[in-house]
Amino acid sequence: MEGYEEFLKRVSANAKRLRLEHKKTVEEVAMEALGHSSTAFVNQAENLKNGKHFNLKHLYMLARYYGCGINEFF
Repeated sequence: MEGYEEFLKRVSANAKRLRLEHKKTVEEVAMEALGHSSTAFVNQAENLKNGKHFNLKHLYMLARYYGCGINEFF
């Protein structure tokens, strides 16, 4: 069974993969998808820095933004 840290790594990697596939910048995702005025959160969540990671609400918002199912992150 996959551990929690491995799970977070997979989710973060898939979030970054989707961003790159859709040719979006960190700034575009932060502002347009998540409503953040700073890129710091998205950058940290994609790289699991400073204890930041995407939660279920973030994944829901990202899935709607990319027009995909939330399962794409798992």
